[in-house]
Amino acid sequence: MANYHRAPKGGRAALEAFYRGIKRKARPLVFLDFDDVLCTQEPYGGYDVFLAGSERPADLWERLWHPLAAQTLLAIVEEHRPHVVITTSWLRLLERDGFVGLFHRTGLGVIADALHDAWDAPQDRGHTRHQAIEKWLHARYVGQPLLVLDDDLSGTSLRGSRLDKAGCVVFCKAGVGLHAGHLPAVRSALSGERGRI
Repeated sequence: MANYHRAPKGGRAALEAFYRGIKRKARPLVFLDFDDVLCTQEPYGGYDVFLAGSERPADLWERLWHPLAAQTLLAIVEEHRPHVVITTSWLRLLERDGFVGLFHRTGLGVIADALHDAWDAPQDRGHTRHQAIEKWLHARYVGQPLLVLDDDLSGTSLRGSRLDKAGCVVFCKAGVGLHAGHLPAVRSALSGERGRI
């Protein structure tokens, strides 16, 4: 009699299976931070986005994202077609429609189109970025390849985590952001080749 390996159910069970190297062939996930990943504060940052319309710099939407970071993120989305979940602290000030509009105004409309139905993983008061992502995964994860794009500052809690040890976290340097040098690690995390079910 054949012994079939049954796919784990979603949520915690799927996450535990993932940590054991078992991944489902499904659309991957990218958890996306903004500050020091896409937005390096040069010349503009999140503060400028939330200024009154008349006070915003005229070229804000063209220059909000670091060009190489935006180009690299677009390459990731084109190659891997992930669902995107937003983790940035900007979640305190914008709802989904605000992010969709922001992406369209800044040339990243494909990111708006890639948003997961459960599109955000906000941090509860007193919780870390790692806890916010894990809470999302415990509720919704189905076992697909995943990647966390964060920075050395807001992503400190991710360093040394099981996600980090599994090769799922790409840390960007403050003031530098996401760049093509991160792509090998991104491909490794999102390929999902090892241990598929």
